[in-house]
Amino acid sequence: MKRILACLLAAALLICAGCGTKSEKPDVNGAPSKAETYYAPLTGEQLSAKPENTRPFAVMINNIVYAQPQVGISNADIIYEIPAEGGITRMMAIFSHLYDIESVVSIRSLRPYYLSVALSYDAIVIHAGGSEQAYSDVKTYNADHLDGVRDGNTSSMFYRDKSRGQHGSEHTLFFHGANVQPLVEKYQFRTEHNSSYETGLSFADNAAQQCTADAATAQVTFNTSKSTSFTYHADTGKYTAVQYKGDYKDGATGEPVPFSNLLILSADMKTVDSYGRLAVDLIGSGTGYFVTGGKYVPIKWARSDINSCFTYTLEDGTALNLSRGTTYVGV
Repeated sequence: MKRILACLLAAALLICAGCGTKSEKPDVNGAPSKAETYYAPLTGEQLSAKPENTRPFAVMINNIVYAQPQVGISNADIIYEIPAEGGITRMMAIFSHLYDIESVVSIRSLRPYYLSVALSYDAIVIHAGGSEQAYSDVKTYNADHLDGVRDGNTSSMFYRDKSRGQHGSEHTLFFHGANVQPLVEKYQFRTEHNSSYETGLSFADNAAQQCTADAATAQVTFNTSKSTSFTYHADTGKYTAVQYKGDYKDGATGEPVPFSNLLILSADMKTVDSYGRLAVDLIGSGTGYFVTGGKYVPIKWARSDINSCFTYTLEDGTALNLSRGTTYVGV
């Protein structure tokens, strides 16, 4: 009778797993153990069901003062800020979901090192134009991308908000998240990660315990004209940012964008042409700082090639755990 009951229990568990509910594994006596817990791969936040193995989107975001406020960025899992030519910075926002976001703005052109970031997440890239080297690299690495400048088939996705055009049309390009999916299907982009894909990220509830000094505030200085500063809020456990003497807000909500983690990374950079375009070396290794929970610690980063993920360790080589939530990466 015990064997029959155990078989029936196992069959019931298999049926539940096939329905997409949380799976339970029987213990050695045939009784169900604690329900399995699922986490989002790019934020470490707990989910109610197993996450899908879908590729994220990497979106080029305009970050000059005339482009503020950006729209839709509070839905991103990770936001990178890296210098571009002319002393400005641009951002690349990594979204694990995009189709349910009303609008994202404003979209700018691609550079090779932003493409390098996107490839580290096996992401589909969304941009509006790019340098000739960026277009060359897109072909070299066979990157899936949606371009709002040279690809006439994307007109159903992009649109311009003329109310933002007083400083130039390059600051006006939006796209609707819902209109991205038909183009992904049209171009037959691969929508799932390959089995070998890894995020390189790990998360823990007590990530701040790795840190060695206080960081109620932090500042990332890119050059003499651009910096981004952060303030820790103990009541929420999050950092919010200030740039251009104002809060870094999402124009869709009017609220400051919160971050659980700040990764401040050093990388070799050099000017490569008379226009002032940059090369940023994001392959190999480097140093940086990890900031979370009102504290910080020096870290190291590493990446073996352009299709590999970034990995992070403490200075002694111990793997770094991030806090659960969104991450800002300043290079």
